Amino acid sequence: MRALAFALAAVLAFLALATTIRTTDVLVGSVDAKRVGTATVTSCTEHGPIGRLGLGTSYGCTADVRWDNGPAEQLAFPPGQLEPGQRDVAVFRSNRDPGLNDSGRWFLAGPLAAVVLGLLTLWLAFAAILSLVPGRKSKKAEEKWPVTKEEVKATPITRRVRRLRLFAWLGLATAAAEGLASTQYFDAPRRVGEFVSPWPELSRAWLVDLPSGVLAGFAVLVAVMIGVIAESVHKDAARIVRYGQSYVDTKKQVLGGGTSWVPTALIAALATWAIVQAAFALPGHAPVAVWLAGGRDALVLLALLAVTVFTRQSAKDMVAQLVHK
Repeated sequence: MRALAFALAAVLAFLALATTIRTTDVLVGSVDAKRVGTATVTSCTEHGPIGRLGLGTSYGCTADVRWDNGPAEQLAFPPGQLEPGQRDVAVFRSNRDPGLNDSGRWFLAGPLAAVVLGLLTLWLAFAAILSLVPGRKSKKAEEKWPVTKEEVKATPITRRVRRLRLFAWLGLATAAAEGLASTQYFDAPRRVGEFVSPWPELSRAWLVDLPSGVLAGFAVLVAVMIGVIAESVHKDAARIVRYGQSYVDTKKQVLGGGTSWVPTALIAALATWAIVQAAFALPGHAPVAVWLAGGRDALVLLALLAVTVFTRQSAKDMVAQLVHK
């Protein structure tokens, strides 16, 4: 039953992945176009409503393309770009397949979502296969202070562990925030040469304007590392609950009585700077979505500040809480 549930979830995740790839800019490449022109559809092949291209009906079309600078040619477009009967539709070509030149808004958000859904699909498929292996038991490494999964699960979630877990989730949220902010930054048709953003003020509103995807990749990497640390700390907490002071005495590090406010003050200063910078960079007539995109760094830093302030707990206080338990 468990394997069936994982398999069904894997199929649904794959359909979501295929739909995302088809409906975003994953297949058509960079926002910097090498050619732009117009296309008239000559023939199409229908796909869907459910299949390897995801959910919904789409068409893989062949069209006669007239480039603004260059000879006309007949090209095949990926499913989801064109539809039967379309004439003189704006199209472009960059470093991959040709595509509809409506907007480049999904240039970053689409691939980010596809990567997440791809990893989720693989994980669910792997879990379904493992569930079919009979008599599978995880081998515990020999430890001087062993704890069971049940003991770890029953251990109270201290503020210190909660902080680390929230930091990990915030890292993933930061990656998502960059993707969502990009939908406003790239919301314009392509042109030959370097892409021109309809909202250049956004790059001035952000504290860091890194190349597309760099911030998201770094945030995910940090989130994974912090998540691993959080589970390690929670497992140590389970050992403290089970073995008490005898285990605490083996810890070589000195358990301080408090935590420094310097990092908190630094985060608060950065958050204030981000708010001021966004306020001065963005025009007053900008839509709400643009203000949210411009406030990407401010929102992330304010969330980081809230987590830091409301989950403060020294190592000494955490140990005292657990030993008492």
